[in-house]
Amino acid sequence: MKYIQNNRKEESWVLRNIIALIITGFVVGVTILIAVYLLFVAKDPNLDFIGKSLLPLWGTWIGTVLAFYFGKANFEAASKSYQDVIRTLTPDEKIAQLPVKDIMIPFEKIESLAYEVDKDVSISNILNYVRFNKYNRFAVFENKNIFKYMIHRSTFYQFIAQKVDENLSNVEIKKLTLLNLIEGGNNDIKGMLLKGYNFISIKANLLDAKNAIEAMTECQDVFVTESGKSTEPVLGLITNNIIMEKAKI
Repeated sequence: MKYIQNNRKEESWVLRNIIALIITGFVVGVTILIAVYLLFVAKDPNLDFIGKSLLPLWGTWIGTVLAFYFGKANFEAASKSYQDVIRTLTPDEKIAQLPVKDIMIPFEKIESLAYEVDKDVSISNILNYVRFNKYNRFAVFENKNIFKYMIHRSTFYQFIAQKVDENLSNVEIKKLTLLNLIEGGNNDIKGMLLKGYNFISIKANLLDAKNAIEAMTECQDVFVTESGKSTEPVLGLITNNIIMEKAKI
C-alpha cells in the first residue's frame, strides 16, 4: 500500500512538472513569435504593445504557474517535515501540545446526576437510567454546575450488599436512595466517594491532565474548571481513555 502511495505521489509530481514546463514554454514561445512579427513583419511595429501590455500579461500567467508549482512543493516539504517531527515525539510530548479546552468533553455533554433532583431517587431507578447504560461512573453536580460526587456503579452495589448484611428486606432495599448512600454508607463507601477524580485548569494541556490522574489513587477522571479549583463550575471532563487515545496518535 505504501509503495502504491509513493508511486502516485511521484506520478503527480511528474505531471505537475510537465504542465508547468508546457505552459511556461507556450507563453515564452508565443511571446517571441508576436515580438518577431511586430518587429520584422508588421508594417507599423508597436513596441509599446509588447512592453506595456503583452509582457506584463504573460508575466502574470507565468508567475501564477510558478507560485502554484513551488508553493505546492514547499507545502508538501513542510508537511512531511512536520510529520517526521511528530513521529519522533514521545507520547507525553505529543499530549503536552494538546490544550485541554480543545479535547475535553464539554459540560453539556457529560452524562450526570443533579444532586437536588436525584438525591431522593431510588438507587434501583438510577442504575436503570438508560443514558448510563454504557457508563460505570455517575458524576453528581450541584446547582451552577458545581461538582459534588463521583459514584462508581460498583459502589452502588457495595452499598446494597451492606444493607443486605444489615438484614433489610427487599422492599426496603428497593427504596434506598442516592442520599441514603451518601449519608449511610460505611467507611469504605465514604472513602470511595472521595476517590477517582481530580481537577485542572482550562488553561492546562493534556499532559497536565495525565499528571493530575496519576497524582490521585484510583483516579480515572479529571474535571476542568476555570482555574482548577473544585469549588468552581465544571467546564468539561477529561477521562483516562481520552488521554490514552490521544497519546497513540
